Amino acid sequence: MNVRELDKLQQDKLSELFKKCGLFFAFSNQQFAEQKKELEPGDEYINAGAGGILPKSKVKEYVDGMKEISRWYKAAIKDGGAGLRREKILYELNNHEAFYVYDIEDTMMALGEGYSHEEVWKVFHENYEAAMANK
Repeated sequence: MNVRELDKLQQDKLSELFKKCGLFFAFSNQQFAEQKKELEPGDEYINAGAGGILPKSKVKEYVDGMKEISRWYKAAIKDGGAGLRREKILYELNNHEAFYVYDIEDTMMALGEGYSHEEVWKVFHENYEAAMANK
């Protein structure tokens, strides 16, 4: 399995969690009105951030589900071995245009815990010339 396939599986798991928890995205009152559902008495919608809205009664399930998906993803990267880990680093370096700005900080933030600066810089330097040649 490669990083893109793994990311697709992660997206599928997130979509399933969002549906299960009733989370939807609305960026206007009209979008909220179109997507909201009738809630149980005493329940209310709350802001989950980034335009996400969900019933207050589902917050714990949502938070627990997000943690579980994160653990699953990190384990899948680890179980994929050094090649998959390197592929993930390279994917994030490209995604955050690290080669063009010669900076890995956005990449480090995207990768999260478990990746060292030294490891990311190593992948950066191994791929810098090729990335710049394809510019």
